[in-house]
Amino acid sequence: MKTPGPGIERIFSWSALDEKTRVAMIVTIFLAVSIAPTVGQSIETGWQSVESGTEVDLNAAVVHGSEIWAFGDSGVALLSQDQGKSWTVFGTLGESNLIAADSSGDSVAVLADDGIIHLKVGLEGDWQTLDSAANGLRSIALLDANSLVAVGDSGLILEYSSETWQDRTTTFVDNLHDVSFRDESNGFAVGEMGLILATTDGGQSWDYREAPVGAEQSSLVSVEFFNPYRMFAISDSGQILYSTSVGGHEWYLREIESEGYNTTLGIELTSLNVVSSSKILFTGENGFLGLSLDQGLNVEENLLPDGISTSFNDHAMIDHLVGVVVGDGGVILYTEASGENDQVGFEIPDYNDFGEFVEYADDMLLGGFIATVKIVLFGILFGFFIGVFLAMMKTAPTSFKNLFEGVPLPFVKATGAGMLVLGLGLVYTGGSKFGALGLEGLEYIFTPVGEPRGFAIFAVGLALLALGIQFIRADAKLSGPLFKIRPLNTLATVYTDFFRNTPLIVQFFFIHFGLNLGMRLQQIFVGSFGEAGTDGLDYFLYGDRTFLSSIFTLGLNSGAYQCETIRGAIAAIPSGQMEAGRSIGLTYLGTMKLVIMPQAIRICIPPIGNEMVNLVLNSSLAMVIGYSELSRQGRLMVATTFQIFSAWGLVMISYFVVTWTLAMLLRRLEDWSRIPGLGISGGA
Repeated sequence: MKTPGPGIERIFSWSALDEKTRVAMIVTIFLAVSIAPTVGQSIETGWQSVESGTEVDLNAAVVHGSEIWAFGDSGVALLSQDQGKSWTVFGTLGESNLIAADSSGDSVAVLADDGIIHLKVGLEGDWQTLDSAANGLRSIALLDANSLVAVGDSGLILEYSSETWQDRTTTFVDNLHDVSFRDESNGFAVGEMGLILATTDGGQSWDYREAPVGAEQSSLVSVEFFNPYRMFAISDSGQILYSTSVGGHEWYLREIESEGYNTTLGIELTSLNVVSSSKILFTGENGFLGLSLDQGLNVEENLLPDGISTSFNDHAMIDHLVGVVVGDGGVILYTEASGENDQVGFEIPDYNDFGEFVEYADDMLLGGFIATVKIVLFGILFGFFIGVFLAMMKTAPTSFKNLFEGVPLPFVKATGAGMLVLGLGLVYTGGSKFGALGLEGLEYIFTPVGEPRGFAIFAVGLALLALGIQFIRADAKLSGPLFKIRPLNTLATVYTDFFRNTPLIVQFFFIHFGLNLGMRLQQIFVGSFGEAGTDGLDYFLYGDRTFLSSIFTLGLNSGAYQCETIRGAIAAIPSGQMEAGRSIGLTYLGTMKLVIMPQAIRICIPPIGNEMVNLVLNSSLAMVIGYSELSRQGRLMVATTFQIFSAWGLVMISYFVVTWTLAMLLRRLEDWSRIPGLGISGGA
């Protein structure tokens, strides 16, 4: 036997090591393997704490040229001349608490809680005092160097210009909390009970703007008029309101994607600052700072420096990246990145590597796949039942002549007279509303949008008027042309014509944003069954209002097409079968249910299957209302990875899997339900 050379066992043999050394080596190897991949990885705050030189609550901050001012209780005024990195106590502006501030050009103004306003005109100007002689003011907005508007309790609005105060208080008496102007003329003020007021003449007169559904009772605490198409407001309950219409005539509640499409952050917000067309900063109670990069759809809560847990009150941003936020206890935080959380030490994925891209994309695709299947299944079922119902209405033979056959002619004429009188009243009532729309000529085709209730009344009135005249002129045989009208067929035709002759994408926009159908249905479900929570069957069914809008839009649209398919199948059934069913004592509906429809449904399975496949493909349009189906997930993947070919390729494959599976199931159903001897199979 060959023995090892001297010293070899002592250096390399595991058994030669003492027990403590072996344990230490095992532990070291374990730690190196398990911990090494994540060493140095962390999420750090995008804010840094700076010394303010005071401990009083700081309530407002503004940018004034290259300087930043901060104002707080007991009249304290702080000044920074290096973009917020260091501060000096400028002094005090009176003894009252300074609660709001604004700047415009080279002027800055600050409001005290006793109604005194301190105004500084010019970068080198001195502070001057303006006495508004009013208590309860809450906020101010500068229009130019020497003009401003102040708002406060009980709807108080004061305008200052040419060294004169003017009371511009309206008939609205709810407390106003904030005011914001885009220029010298256009501004908004917001307050309690969802109050939104707008002005286009520098605050001399104010018009009411209706708060969106769900915010009528909210206390609006801050408003920002960023540009003619970007207006935002927040409530103290965490709601985000926005308007993209010129003049802010229409306001909506933001469905916050990061909160599961809820309409509130669940945080007591105090202010917002819109620093670009898409970036919004929020402050709130209990140490909340928020950042949204997409107009409030997703809101990220900023991490705070160690030891900071105060409530924040206001931002002052030099640009969309650099600025400060001030809070209670003299806290001032500085940022060079809008406060965005910084991911330190995380490996940057290489999405050019297809394996890494798929690893990133698979969860998003799975979520989109489930969301797509979800609206497709509900949409197919909903559309099918609508299609069957409409097809039966379209094929219903009952006309006005059938309804009034055998009725004494004097009664028919009396009914016509009643219709005539009622129709004239409805035409007058509905038509009298059209003048207020200010339309001319062909513009009246848009009346159903401007005055939907009035148009509906007017249309019903016209129908009753025409029928009334026909009934009055009726003879004993009821031979007039209007007696041949089948009312059920007419209603079904109007429905199918509307949905088949308007684009599906427009229907998505109209149903979700115009009618707010998803939100209204969700409110009904919540009122009946309680809050949906974040998971479970209740959330699956009504937790996402975009889901409700999607299935109704797809179902209503698909139902119009399936109606014509089913109607054609009914027409293909020999008329003798209906006669046979009626001859053995079945009613019309009974014959349709037991004899006609079972055959018609079998006949129309292939074309309905084609419509169902189209419904799957059309479901991709649900992304326009923010529903997270496959196409929306594809857009998000492209926005993150820039891998356009790979992202849309995976989405196409995912859609193919859904549609191909559906087509196979429908093919099996067609084979199983084929009627023997009916049709030419071609050897299939």
